[in-house]
Amino acid sequence: MSAHANPAATSKQCTVKDRSESLVIMVCPPHFDNTAWKDAGKAACVSALMCNVWIWEDAAKAPNKAPATDSDLPKSHVATAVAIWVNDSESLISLRKVK
Repeated sequence: MSAHANPAATSKQCTVKDRSESLVIMVCPPHFDNTAWKDAGKAACVSALMCNVWIWEDAAKAPNKAPATDSDLPKSHVATAVAIWVNDSESLISLRKVK
């Protein structure tokens, strides 16, 4: 875990696994809704405007280290994320697969 990571719960049972200057790796319990993800994302970014929070429901599928940018995330990890909180636009992007 990097020196910037906060292992404490961020919001409701979501945990920051690691963070870089502009990217946060977060794990939340399965079946959280958009409101819970949004609240957890805002809490993880604190006051950083340029902050993207990538959210996974399974800690084993999330990367251990947060890269400097979104494009540096391994494709295998991107494919298993469930949502992204984009702090500067206050937008939540749900990545759930359509069945």
